[in-house]
Amino acid sequence: MNSFEMKAVGNCEDLKGATSASDEARSFNQRGLFIGGCPKSGTTLLLSLLDSHPRLVVLPEETFYLEQRSHYRALKTPQARLRRLLEETDLSLLGQGRFEPKRECDSVDARDYSHFDYSRFVKLAEEFVGAGGMDDSLLFSEVLRAYALVLGIDWRNCVRWVEKSTSNEDQLRALKELFPTAKVIQVVRDPRAVFASRKKRLASYGRYSKAHRLVREWNRNARLIPRLRREPSRFLVLRYEELVKNPTVVLREVCRFGGFDFSEQMLKPTRAGQEWEGNSSFQPGFQGINPATVDQWKGYLTHDEIWWIEFHCRKGMSLANYPLQTSGRFSLSRWLKRLPDESRTGYIRARRASLCQLIGGLRECRYPDRSTCAEGLGSSETSASASTLSWPT
Repeated sequence: MNSFEMKAVGNCEDLKGATSASDEARSFNQRGLFIGGCPKSGTTLLLSLLDSHPRLVVLPEETFYLEQRSHYRALKTPQARLRRLLEETDLSLLGQGRFEPKRECDSVDARDYSHFDYSRFVKLAEEFVGAGGMDDSLLFSEVLRAYALVLGIDWRNCVRWVEKSTSNEDQLRALKELFPTAKVIQVVRDPRAVFASRKKRLASYGRYSKAHRLVREWNRNARLIPRLRREPSRFLVLRYEELVKNPTVVLREVCRFGGFDFSEQMLKPTRAGQEWEGNSSFQPGFQGINPATVDQWKGYLTHDEIWWIEFHCRKGMSLANYPLQTSGRFSLSRWLKRLPDESRTGYIRARRASLCQLIGGLRECRYPDRSTCAEGLGSSETSASASTLSWPT
């Protein structure tokens, strides 16, 4: 074989290798699993349990990539989109070593990325994205592939890569466009517990101003339950209460849904492979999966606050089988009464938003008609057969 023939063979081998690498990257791209849910609904707990699985690549920080689809589309080059993803989302925290983010209360949410080679991560991501043939879907999974390589995870043989942002369940258009084969897990939690957890953080500054925003965000999440339950092969809706009370049962269902085997390691939460210290608003330190968190709101919220939540969230609570403690009906005297720790400005904003909800002016609080709502958690044969989980009635 002369030198010309040897060079030609070498070029063919290089081309074959490049094609193989591209095929592997696109195969990896098809394995997405997204987690969504209202803030403080248990999405980070679920993420940390999945992080412990040996065959998953789990991104430890939120990116809101689906929600911010239009912002990325407006950028002209893949390199500009990558810079936004690495520098303007919480992925930038991967380069800060061990630290505790500034909290609104005494909860712990320490990150330990001291073992993570952030410079190599950025370099690999830039190399992958600069390889050509890049679209916005592949760009995102290539960042996850770079993350896996830095952590020493076998990305070729991983079953799923996982990203959690608290708006993912509401970004179905972007999901269909970018990741049509991906699956989504929506975590739902009692709105009274969510309200208590978020209020405890906000009120530590003094008076807070988000009494209606908190219920509005929960409704935005809960109103999607019927729609997601209609496609059980792509969407799984689970309740936080069941996760902490029966973690093995629920995690086995999550594994079945995601197409990977259950591992006992999943019962020990981690973040980027390191022990996770939790982010509870009520516990200064993480004490493992604790079902006591389910009812902590009962000793924290007043009767007026419970009524406020139930009045605005009663439709979603019915969908998710959360029983009311009050009548849930309108009461002018209660509606006019300022809630504990609610600021004067917040009071005006909350009552104005409440009126908008009452007249149907808030999209986040508009629920499907009654026939569709019959598809709530455990309320019909259809939903019961869609999952092996047992929902309380």
